[in-house]
Amino acid sequence: MSIHTLGTSRLDAVVTEGTGHGFARIRLADGHAITLKARPGAEAAEEVFLSPGLTAPDTEAWENEDSWEDWLTGGTLGNESGMFLDVLTEALRDLIAQHGGEHDDQKGEDPAPRTEAATAEQAEPGLLAEIADLRGAFEHGYGADDIRNVFGRICDAGGPYLVCVWEVADAYGFGGNSEFYAEDEDGNLFTIRPDVYRWLTGQQEDPGPIDTWVGAHLPELVEFAATDDRHNYAQVER
Repeated sequence: MSIHTLGTSRLDAVVTEGTGHGFARIRLADGHAITLKARPGAEAAEEVFLSPGLTAPDTEAWENEDSWEDWLTGGTLGNESGMFLDVLTEALRDLIAQHGGEHDDQKGEDPAPRTEAATAEQAEPGLLAEIADLRGAFEHGYGADDIRNVFGRICDAGGPYLVCVWEVADAYGFGGNSEFYAEDEDGNLFTIRPDVYRWLTGQQEDPGPIDTWVGAHLPELVEFAATDDRHNYAQVER
């Protein structure tokens, strides 16, 4: 059986339907993956993450790379962030074609090839080794205490300060739907690479190099109804 299709049916479906507030992943035939956020019918994806080892083409369509301050990630991102803004759909099609098309198994795990980049362990041996046991920490779900413990360990080890924004907080604690973000010392929130969530839920072996975790600034997320001042926020308090 063929392991890929030269067409872009998965991409077509994603850009037609949009991804809502989340992201969609597209596995490529050679084992790489792209993860993107897009509005329904948009001509360009708002954000595109490239899996470690996947290099963006040297074209104008991929010039809008996102980089952040040293203190957010513990190092200068430069050209290693792997996250791009406003990438045209046609540029995504070209990239997919260059890597053999789309993989038939879109639900499988990424082999995480490392043809042009070091493995996460090689890039950040001390930090990632210290938190390696956190893989799968949220495999069976998580609560506010789990967030405090796990995100606290990541921060203490030298990683970015991660937070969980819950739907509601009441007398029983935090609950409802939730999203993960990175927060800077001024309280600004940023998206985080989907690899981090997949690693914490046990869906992949590593979260990628630490200097690729932090993504775009989200200026609309500035105020919350409740917080424990230890990695948890709530949009509504009851």
